[in-house]
Amino acid sequence: MNRKAFLLGLSATSLIPFAHGIVPFETSEPGQNLPKMIGPDLKNSYWYIGHLMSVLISSKDTGGSFSLIHGFEIKGLEPPPHIHTKEDESFYLLDGEINYTVGNEVFNAKKGDWMFLPRNIQHSFQVQTDKAEVLVHLSPGGFENYFIEMSEPAGELIIPPRPQGPPDVKRIVETASKYGIKFPGIG
Repeated sequence: MNRKAFLLGLSATSLIPFAHGIVPFETSEPGQNLPKMIGPDLKNSYWYIGHLMSVLISSKDTGGSFSLIHGFEIKGLEPPPHIHTKEDESFYLLDGEINYTVGNEVFNAKKGDWMFLPRNIQHSFQVQTDKAEVLVHLSPGGFENYFIEMSEPAGELIIPPRPQGPPDVKRIVETASKYGIKFPGIG
């Protein structure tokens, strides 16, 4: 192929702007795909069944490609074994220790470890310390909306008191199922 035909082909596929350092993109919503810096604050933080969770980047901010949550996993308040059917889930441990059971394997994650949990594989975890501080990466994004739906806005940037009594398992299963989560053996 000669150079002219090659460049015309690039132009036809909208790649010419990349060669000139111009990266055009379209957004379907104001604020998508724009630089953003945010930390946990009361505007993006929630109390979820005894946990403090802050949605740092939502799927709305990334055009749906991913979301990122900062949170604390609390010993004794872990979810039952479940399967994500729509997204991969990853945990980066900022502090603490968690044992993850993925399929038939157990992984002991400590501060500084990244745990990747691919979709469609059953997993669960047990917090080994009193609490573990984590970053939760969801790809594609969207599942952060489950936590928002099941939570109340955080009144303070503190871990809330432990829930009194058992969680509303029926509500958890019904709400999570809207987001593609399956709980084998429940419901």
